Amino acid sequence: MYDLDKLRTIQRTLSRKVIIRNAFRKPITRIAGIDIAFASELAITACVITSLPPTKTLVQKTLLRKLDFPYVTTFLSFREGPPIIDIINILKTKVDLFLINAHGLAHPRYYGCASHVGVLTGVATIGVATRNLCGVYDCMPQNVGKAVAIYCSDRQVGWILLSKEGCRPIFVSPGHKIGLDSSLKIVKACLIDHKLPEPLWLAHRLANDEKRQEPSMDSRT
Repeated sequence: MYDLDKLRTIQRTLSRKVIIRNAFRKPITRIAGIDIAFASELAITACVITSLPPTKTLVQKTLLRKLDFPYVTTFLSFREGPPIIDIINILKTKVDLFLINAHGLAHPRYYGCASHVGVLTGVATIGVATRNLCGVYDCMPQNVGKAVAIYCSDRQVGWILLSKEGCRPIFVSPGHKIGLDSSLKIVKACLIDHKLPEPLWLAHRLANDEKRQEPSMDSRT
């Protein structure tokens, strides 16, 4: 069993190190998306680096790891954080900013997985999720490209953004070293033909392609 009270304390302590202002290298020339597909307790972590705007794929990387921590809501950073950090640490190409399929500031303790990854690696991150975790908002955005502010305990923590016609909106929040307005602006700049911003959509596809191509991967972990 894991001591969740102790882990909450760790999250609250590390949340004080989160930087919610623009502290990334400018101009952004390389942006990456990171997503994970799962095969039982095996994580297939994929990272795709593109240009910005994301018209050119520069690097694709996958990493296989066994997971030690179970899925527990609001503690995703302890389950998915380690393989995401691992793949960032082995990249040889410099990346200016990472889009993580997770929440950042939009978390009950203002410390989602995207913030956790940013704080522990020092990189700039944005959280992009497909489901709301804790925030409230006045209304749903009605038009593609429109966003509505999300609040948690009267503090703005992110945005709900309608990114594609006919799809549910996505949830955007600063992870680390980026402000609220810039996180939304950059995600919108990465939207092309899909619900998710292009680097993240490419990482999602790569992780799931790897999962389908490798039906038995225990011997490789």
